[in-house]
Amino acid sequence: MVPFQTEAANLIFEIASFRPQLFRNSDLSEAGANKAYRFAARNGLVPWIYHKLNSNDSQGVQWPENIQQAMRMQYLQTLVMNQQKWKVFREIRELATAAGIQVIPLKGTALAFSLYPEEALRPMGDLDILVPPHQVQELRDLLLNKGAKPLHVPISDLHDKVHAHLSALTWQNIMIEPHQRLFALGSVMNLKDIDLFQYTQQIPAYPDVKIFEDRMQAYHLTTHAFKGYKMGGMRLGWLLDIALILQRNQHNNNFIPSVLALNPEAKKAILAPFQWAALLLNETPETRFEVPFPDEILFHKEQEPEKKHKIMVAQEIMGLPGIQNKAKMLFREFFPQKSYMDHQYGRHRGTALLKLYLKRIAGLRLPENR
Repeated sequence: MVPFQTEAANLIFEIASFRPQLFRNSDLSEAGANKAYRFAARNGLVPWIYHKLNSNDSQGVQWPENIQQAMRMQYLQTLVMNQQKWKVFREIRELATAAGIQVIPLKGTALAFSLYPEEALRPMGDLDILVPPHQVQELRDLLLNKGAKPLHVPISDLHDKVHAHLSALTWQNIMIEPHQRLFALGSVMNLKDIDLFQYTQQIPAYPDVKIFEDRMQAYHLTTHAFKGYKMGGMRLGWLLDIALILQRNQHNNNFIPSVLALNPEAKKAILAPFQWAALLLNETPETRFEVPFPDEILFHKEQEPEKKHKIMVAQEIMGLPGIQNKAKMLFREFFPQKSYMDHQYGRHRGTALLKLYLKRIAGLRLPENR
């Protein structure tokens, strides 16, 4: 089964997969190769496709020389960027350890150096770092004291407390998000009453660094992918992450049920990405899809992300414990604290500030402060 409508997307899907060859001795046209390359780049898969090409597992496809060179350059750039970001993470970890703060790298920071056969094969984005909730502000203050700069201002102090992570920082030109939980407090995907730091294992190549063990890693990856889907976007690279974990646990018949057991309320959010990712391993689905495979357009460009973000925020607010918390969050959604308004739109006071609030309530696009 090929899940996409276009030849370029299906070609990248097949080469990225672990399935038997379907394309044999196929010479790509310049236009077709460019389309396939752009799809791979959009989905974070160029280094992986280059790796398959150089391991004689490129499904018999002959790529034009200029595209092969572009792949090689992106592979090398990913290698350099990943090493730089890993160095910054190690420095943060040393600072945190000296201060008695636990940290776990999340998503690409963990996966590139543990799940993939080479560290250059999984592009790393921002540095997402999990910290115990009672220590997350301490880590943020520690980084600020070491020269980090705040990138954003929260809508309110309460938003920082209930969201998955505190407002982002930049340090050594790297964006850092200190997470206090995997999802917002009001999200159905948030794991309640679970100590995430009990679900860890060492990275064999870096035994001093702990990451999530496969069950919790799979939970985070599937639910994160499903959240992206609900926000109007999808990346084939996310499904490859999940497929690699499924492949590593292929002989454990209890693996998927054990992940579902972490949060039965989020069954759809866990199972759907598992089923989508399994297509990279199997020719046909083993079971009926919980949710149909995402439409190809989501892999090219996010669809209505602002509208869908508002819906998700509303759902998360309604999921918060306590009427008072819901009321405060709703109020601040319409009337952010002044520091947020100053950061976004410049300093306004009196009638000018009131007009900004009224425009925000009306849903009008406001001129950002640049």
